[in-house]
Amino acid sequence: MRPLFSTDETRMTKPLANGEYLRLDGIRKMFGSANDSRGLAIAGVDLSVKEAEFLSVVGPSGCGKSTLLQIAAGLIAATAGQVIVNDRVITGPPESIVYLFQQYSRSLFPWRTALDNVAFAVEHHGKMSRESARQYSKGYLDMVGLGDFDRHYPWQLSGGMQQRVVIARALAAQPRVLLLDEPFSSVDALTRIELHNLILELWEKHHFTAVLVTHDVDEAVFLSDRVAVLSARPSVVLHDIPTQLPRPRDTIATRELPRFLELRHELLAMLLGRGQHG
Repeated sequence: MRPLFSTDETRMTKPLANGEYLRLDGIRKMFGSANDSRGLAIAGVDLSVKEAEFLSVVGPSGCGKSTLLQIAAGLIAATAGQVIVNDRVITGPPESIVYLFQQYSRSLFPWRTALDNVAFAVEHHGKMSRESARQYSKGYLDMVGLGDFDRHYPWQLSGGMQQRVVIARALAAQPRVLLLDEPFSSVDALTRIELHNLILELWEKHHFTAVLVTHDVDEAVFLSDRVAVLSARPSVVLHDIPTQLPRPRDTIATRELPRFLELRHELLAMLLGRGQHG
């Protein structure tokens, strides 16, 4: 999939290896005074993601998962280390990356319809006329099952439907990398399952690279090719575990596989301090 817009705010670095598209090198983040060790949130994270790979990041509450994702998106600066995207060190938010926030209701413009919210992803770049942007965006609303709700405002939609609009807007920007910051945590269990299936369907269709931060072990195992486990604050990567689950994934059958249950047990044990990955 070719990106709709180009990125020019980055500089070249050494090439990525083995099909990597995104790499975090020695990421360290300090809040407050450098002399106060309590301000150290991320002690040194090295992590890479291949093109079209789905990676989940789990870890104890407060370990800096969301902070790490914001650094990867170029939304906040690391104290040390580099974020490399497609052989370039990023110094700000690149247009090849889209960040999907946890609080979907705050991500939508309440004065815009669902269609106009999606269209915002492209119209402000000036690459399309307003009418062309609306026609283009309608296709993405159809893709997430909301084609008949294009004239509805966010307050007229359920939480799950609002999150579908946010997902449609994210995909309308044609990202090479989609960063997901616990985007399913605020919806009910059945809606969460529906959104899992939607994300997987869209990921398989559009072949973007995905990085999900989540506190939900089942979610991480079900969606991902790999799961990275962070330590408690100040965080480092403790384990990087391939899921080795067959695709396509099935909501019920996949969760009943011995490998799924093994991974679920293993990750929960790690996070609860009751086990260690060999």
